Amino acid sequence: MEHEPQIQDLLTTLKRVAGAFKADGVPFALSGGFAAFARGAPPSRHDVDFAVLPEDAERALEVLAKAGLRPTDAVEDWLVKAYDGEILVDLIHSPADVPITSAMLDRATLLKVNSVHVPVLDATDLMIMRLRAFTEHECDFSGPLVTARALREQVDWARVCVETGGSPYARAFLVLLSRLGVISGKESGMPHEPPQYVAGHLQQALAEDPRTAEQGIRVRVVEDDIYLSGQVTCSRRRDRVLEVARERMPEYRVHDELSVVRFDGPVREERLT
Repeated sequence: MEHEPQIQDLLTTLKRVAGAFKADGVPFALSGGFAAFARGAPPSRHDVDFAVLPEDAERALEVLAKAGLRPTDAVEDWLVKAYDGEILVDLIHSPADVPITSAMLDRATLLKVNSVHVPVLDATDLMIMRLRAFTEHECDFSGPLVTARALREQVDWARVCVETGGSPYARAFLVLLSRLGVISGKESGMPHEPPQYVAGHLQQALAEDPRTAEQGIRVRVVEDDIYLSGQVTCSRRRDRVLEVARERMPEYRVHDELSVVRFDGPVREERLT
């Protein structure tokens, strides 16, 4: 597959670094945007990331220096850096203060990336790293959302939830994925909101969505099931109510207990005297 020149340059650096590590026996795995790319996401346009063990970080940097790359000082203490020309290579060893382990590297999968086979971080480990990186000042969901959509079938979302449970930003991201239908509530391993909150949210959505604008729909929530009851004026309106409910609450099974009541009689005019 042909790539635009910027991406092709990054891929050339990726192959160069992977080849140097293989030749010198440095344990590693492809990380970051190109790990996601190897698993089906769009390619990175910024830099090339590798995961290495903390105890191997300086040695890995020396290997890259021998291969012609230019090591540079890193302000962050969880990675080391080098340049291949103008292209930045990050060697990540302790993302979010959680060290890369031999077990993580062992879980990596050997995948073909631009004609060479390299170990690529497990999709679940990759998403955990992405979510742990969220902070008050680094909380842009756009890139991770693209990655989550591309990798969702490869990820153990219950483990992601457990291992990022201490981060309110990660929890917010998982709620977003659930609301968008990327993952289900069960897949995320996250408990549902209290039934009364779910019912209230859905009743508000049915009242405010221009497709429905229904204020008289009753909502009953029982575990993973939502029951809708009340009266609507035609079959089309019933279908729209069900459509909106399933769209807004994708992790629930929505049951139709609605009644279609047609008002076909003459309209009576009442005079006030």
